[in-house]
Amino acid sequence: MPDFYQHARIPTLHHLAVTNTAEREAEITAWTKDEPVALLLPALFSEFEGPVLPGMLSTVSRVPYITQVVLSVNGMSAAGLKQAHALCKKKLADKPFRILWNDGPLALELRARMAALGCPPLQQGKGNNVWTALLALVASGFKGIVVGHDTDISSYGRELIVKLAYPLAHPSMPYRFAKGYYGRVSGRLYGRVTRLLIFPLIQGFIDTLGAQPLLQHLESFRYPLAGEFAGQIDTLAGFSLPSGWGLEIAMLCDVSRRLKPHEMCQVDIGSNFEHRHRRLDDDQPEDSRPDASLVAAATEVARCLFIEVLRDAAGQHSAKTLVKSVCDRYKRRAVAWVERYEHVALLNGLEFHRAEELCAVEVFNDALRGIARSWKDEAAAHPLLPPPARILKAHPELIEAVRAL
Repeated sequence: MPDFYQHARIPTLHHLAVTNTAEREAEITAWTKDEPVALLLPALFSEFEGPVLPGMLSTVSRVPYITQVVLSVNGMSAAGLKQAHALCKKKLADKPFRILWNDGPLALELRARMAALGCPPLQQGKGNNVWTALLALVASGFKGIVVGHDTDISSYGRELIVKLAYPLAHPSMPYRFAKGYYGRVSGRLYGRVTRLLIFPLIQGFIDTLGAQPLLQHLESFRYPLAGEFAGQIDTLAGFSLPSGWGLEIAMLCDVSRRLKPHEMCQVDIGSNFEHRHRRLDDDQPEDSRPDASLVAAATEVARCLFIEVLRDAAGQHSAKTLVKSVCDRYKRRAVAWVERYEHVALLNGLEFHRAEELCAVEVFNDALRGIARSWKDEAAAHPLLPPPARILKAHPELIEAVRAL
């Protein structure tokens, strides 16, 4: 995205030139001698059997400043764990790694102990995988930078890790959290949940509540649902996270509450970023088999956004009234944005199907209406996982069990 526009609230680090990746890696290596860098990879076991993740691991093996790789995995059997270990040992060469089996017997036993202490019951998902990895890093005594990203990136390269780690490692930069953003374009515009649900939904909140700080914060990010981030471990381990698809929204909301604007940034990690594309529902023909439908994931993200905004807007409106009011405004905003994206596609000669885009808006609108109709105490029904640092500080007797995962 070759521009240098700076948003008033969030520092934006643009990709404006082709740099020498090896030189940047050497700089980060020098800066992080006393501050190690861990790579966090939340994954489904099925990704170990595909072509993308093994290639990513081979790339990671050549990154000199990564001191350890933590793969936090669910959907895995005992045999699968052995297979994953063999693959990592082969692809990561001498790079230290750890595989967390999040639905294995040790993890289930640990979560049962945590549930007895008031932690929400186990619900497998990306959020749980990231949370467990942060828990394990804290329990191990790790002090440094954590870089996290998705494991289905077919356009993966070492420069992606550089761009996320560099703002945290540079001695003259004050950042404690960096959020990646990118263009999802490959012959057509992708990223429908961000483009056609989250952006107009945030505008619906602003139309209803005004430009509150949290809403201005969320509106500042170019791709709030991107799974690519980096942060100081003591920052990340202070976040409360949902177990599933609301992870990215919840993380950005906690960033707003815990950090000052100059301590966070968003980083352009590349255009034509390629990873798995989800279809609107599981009944349509598909190139790959998603683990959850786009609509189910989008609904979970939207519900998380409602919960987070209501935490800051409590008392201004009844929850049910506010949710209904925002939903009423969503569709009008989203339909207007379909036209904007059509103009972008026309200018760039991209494939664009207006009927499909409008269909997506209708599907998302129906999902929001469903949330509004069934709204009760959603925060109680969908509790967040407690900050890893807090639970281990309160219950140090859990540390050994976490280390044993």
